[in-house]
Amino acid sequence: MKFLCDIALPNSTEIFSQYGEVVLKKGREIVADDLVDVDALIIRSITKVDSALLTKANKLKFVGTATAGMDHIDIPLLKEKGIFVTNAQGSNCESVGDYILSVMLVMAQRFDLDFTGKSIGIIGCGYVGQQVENKAKALGLKIVKNDPPRFRDGDKTCNGTLQEALACDFVTLHVPLIKEGIDKTLYLIGEKELLSLKEGAFLFNASRGNVVDNEALDRVLDKRKDLHVWLDVFEGEPEVKVKSLLNKVEGATAHIAGYSYESKRRANVMLANYLAHDLNLEAPKPYQMPLPEIESLDFGKVENLDLDLISRLVFSVYDVRRDSHKFKNAFNGAKSFDAMRQNYRERRELSSLHLRNVNDNLKETLKLLGFSVE
Repeated sequence: MKFLCDIALPNSTEIFSQYGEVVLKKGREIVADDLVDVDALIIRSITKVDSALLTKANKLKFVGTATAGMDHIDIPLLKEKGIFVTNAQGSNCESVGDYILSVMLVMAQRFDLDFTGKSIGIIGCGYVGQQVENKAKALGLKIVKNDPPRFRDGDKTCNGTLQEALACDFVTLHVPLIKEGIDKTLYLIGEKELLSLKEGAFLFNASRGNVVDNEALDRVLDKRKDLHVWLDVFEGEPEVKVKSLLNKVEGATAHIAGYSYESKRRANVMLANYLAHDLNLEAPKPYQMPLPEIESLDFGKVENLDLDLISRLVFSVYDVRRDSHKFKNAFNGAKSFDAMRQNYRERRELSSLHLRNVNDNLKETLKLLGFSVE
């Protein structure tokens, strides 16, 4: 078999070479000619899989995307051609959860916040939303969950309305991009929704750029100086459609919320298992995640957790301010956006840090935050 893989997925050769030849290429540069004699295509969200890309795909049997969202893939077309297609849903949920937690703790320091009595509206309650919910519970926040499709499917915990979620102190977006229908999320958050946010509210978007109307956001931030916005995604990526936003938001990053060391490698492992199942191949060899630089921390003398200690623990693994500072200072167009993603210094997830000798009364909170507890 011949595999064409996005070069940004670091363990592609290690994972897929047991099945055949592995060719690596930048995802945004993959074109139709590259798919001649290719059996499997492993991509990320920046590669659009449509009729134009598949014109020379004479052997293609499998397309796997190392993302949760699949709005970049023409799924009906692949099904029509008999090509298996799948995603790595859940592979980056811990990474995005860690990102949102780090942002919240940065905001807490910047604005001298106490989370006591505060609320968070989680819009989109899939794998990522669950991670954010766990961390919100650990911080003692009141939680409102909004996810109409999940609610209709029987998850009655997702019964919050959009208006109820938007009325919270913190609002965080974790929905797929759906362009039409009753669950449409394209411009889910427009000028009306933005103006409805409570005074001093915090809005985070780590889903897709055009879930929020960026032009409306730009206008509203001129009127509402009390709002605090943090964006990992933008309309027009890899370009930023509304560049003036960069001077108005609290923080911004180059669509890297899901870019942990573990998530990229985990995604390929998941896709390899799906490949083996769909094409009746031997199961992939077991993959051992490399150890982090800081593997464990003795917690023996700690009897109480406060926000300062939680912040220091989280920032010791991932401080989102580094990524935001770099993006705000280095962004000068589409090429720089892609360069920051391609050359990103992957951070480890909170679960990579093992906390040893933890007092029993602290274990549940630390686990909810995402740390491994012994």
